[in-house]
Amino acid sequence: MTHRRPVVHPTPLTAPAPEVRGRVVALLTAYDAAPLALVVAPAGYGKSILLARHAAAFPGQVLSWRPHRGAHAPASLLNRLTRQLLGTGPGLGPELAPWQGGATTESVLAAIEQRPGPVLVVVDDAHLIHGGPVEATLEEMALLAPPNLQIVLAGRRLPAINLARHELSGTVVVTARDLALDATETRDALHTLLPPGGADIARLHALTRLTEGWPVALQLCAALPRRAARSAAALAEITLASAAVRAYLDREVLGILPAGLALDFARICRTSPGRQLLDDGSGTLDELDCAYGLVRRRADGRYDCVPLLREHLRRRAVPAPPVVHSLAPPPMDDRPPPALHLRCFKHFEATFGDQELDWRSTRPRVRALARLLAVHAGQPVHRERLMEALWPGSPERTAARGLQVALSALRTFLEPGADRGRTRLLIRSGEAYMLALPPGGTCDVQRFEAAVGAGLRAAARGAAGAEQAAESLGQAQRLYAGELLPEDGPAEWVVPLREHYRAQAVRAGHTLAEVELARGRPAQAATAAGHALSVDPFHDATWRLLITAHRQAGDPAAAHQAALRHARVLADLDVPPRGLTEV
Repeated sequence: MTHRRPVVHPTPLTAPAPEVRGRVVALLTAYDAAPLALVVAPAGYGKSILLARHAAAFPGQVLSWRPHRGAHAPASLLNRLTRQLLGTGPGLGPELAPWQGGATTESVLAAIEQRPGPVLVVVDDAHLIHGGPVEATLEEMALLAPPNLQIVLAGRRLPAINLARHELSGTVVVTARDLALDATETRDALHTLLPPGGADIARLHALTRLTEGWPVALQLCAALPRRAARSAAALAEITLASAAVRAYLDREVLGILPAGLALDFARICRTSPGRQLLDDGSGTLDELDCAYGLVRRRADGRYDCVPLLREHLRRRAVPAPPVVHSLAPPPMDDRPPPALHLRCFKHFEATFGDQELDWRSTRPRVRALARLLAVHAGQPVHRERLMEALWPGSPERTAARGLQVALSALRTFLEPGADRGRTRLLIRSGEAYMLALPPGGTCDVQRFEAAVGAGLRAAARGAAGAEQAAESLGQAQRLYAGELLPEDGPAEWVVPLREHYRAQAVRAGHTLAEVELARGRPAQAATAAGHALSVDPFHDATWRLLITAHRQAGDPAAAHQAALRHARVLADLDVPPRGLTEV
């Protein structure tokens, strides 16, 4: 059956882009393991042309949708796909009959599944729907995709889609590195772009070094007078003297960035000597690399940036600082933040002052990242550890992108509106990230560890430290209200921590029972031992303490009941009771 394919129009550029190479088109045919493929690169790398080439070669039906800046409702996408399906002949299935009342994800997927051949859904300019309900609908379509559906999203920013999901683990991500012209392609393109006699060796080398295969940059530079072609530095000076070039870089390339990120990008370009950019610990370069493809991380920890863009940012005007009058109130960023209180035992909770944070607007991976950092509040956690914990088994590149997207979302959630580099809660330190606790903030895990440590040290001093031991160990018992982060279930990263704190809670309760017995307070000792056994009922020595405490408290019935329960536990373990049921 012949299908009518909608035309996918390329994004208008300042100059016509060179033809997309066959090697790049082939990348989009290599994602059979997953229903989703992503094309993520700055403006001018030929993303739209690549989509058009891929759509033209696709052996089945092609559906396309291109969002506008106000596209927030999934109905815009679903109704567009439905209209295209309705216009392609029979075999649509009954699910689409009442589509006028509002197409749904299920109805569209059901109709696609009934198509006799493969179906391709192409979405260009996907950065316009980043993090919104339409993007979430596309993610749902990819997760529930029938075998004949393939989806390609192209945009200037990595979508906030969880690529670590098993269903999407084979997703191909085509980046600026893939789309950039290689040395041979650059030479061939320049021979086409340059006027006759303009392709001398010096100019070819200068243009290649300045643009590093960025197609639109190559076009912009090639259009300049020949006198500027003798060195990359001289060519940069002439190129960036053009108002049209500067406007293109500002509007099409940097204009998509959040204002704070763009300012930090320019600052790092100005303060980094030489060709590479130096990481300042703010996370700016990581985000520009993983989420936008504007820089590339090197093995030595520095970052590469296309020289034309780097030099443009170095020359970019520095915004004047705001005028602050002496009688004006201090800006919001200078005010101390509310105290942050974290709770990780029994259930996760984060509170600013008296207001509990509502996490329902965040994605599950962002919440998991927050919980992991909360357990280690005040301590840096290396990015490799975060990636291994939250994206286990994923390729390093996929995990790094996912981590950067999650960090950015968490930073925005915790401190909305804060300028980059001035956030005070989620802090980067080298290759690690830390959830900081401003003055007055607390974390129950930290307080628990401190109380256990102080109590055990005091107990080791004997009678001299008994009172301090009882106070500290009692506080530890109150803090341990339940197991660590039950929300994370059996996640590999949390299980060892959960067992560690469970063992600490049992040790604290057992030691407290010993201290209270030595102080002649058997009732308090029995309470402490009972609390420890509620955490771990298989701790033999604590059962013995509990029975002894009840006896010394003059409660033989309670001692007898404790001995019976102990005997049942030993029976479950196939251990002889050794007369412990006798009181």
